[in-house]
Amino acid sequence: MNSDQKQKVSEHFSTGVEKMTENDVSSIIEQKEKVFRLSRHLGKTSNDFKLLWALLYDYKSGVYKEVPWKLIAAIIFSISYLLMPLDVIPDVIPIAGFTDDITVFGLVFAGFSAELDSYKNWKKSCLALPDTVSGGVENNQKKGE
Repeated sequence: MNSDQKQKVSEHFSTGVEKMTENDVSSIIEQKEKVFRLSRHLGKTSNDFKLLWALLYDYKSGVYKEVPWKLIAAIIFSISYLLMPLDVIPDVIPIAGFTDDITVFGLVFAGFSAELDSYKNWKKSCLALPDTVSGGVENNQKKGE
């Protein structure tokens, strides 16, 4: 991707994030199947995409609200951008077509790394909690308590 294309992607990102609304959260989540199908084209970024999707889903479901709206808007925009076949570099161009999409996801990670780290830590603590709770219950049950 050349410097002019990078500049255009950055401009699209900045203006696009400002236009996102709460209604866009539901709209994106409703397209889960299509979004995940397209996310396969993100290469190594696809694991990062899964983190963003989990955060968006946890935000929408009300489980995780400790996040600035601007991060949610950036996630919505990055996924919306992935869904647009005709963007800065059209997705129909083999291999190169998704480089601008990857760049958009990179902008989210570069701009919100602290917030994403907080979410990862929160998510890890939530995933560890059931094991601790059930382990304690199982141990008590075995002892006849």
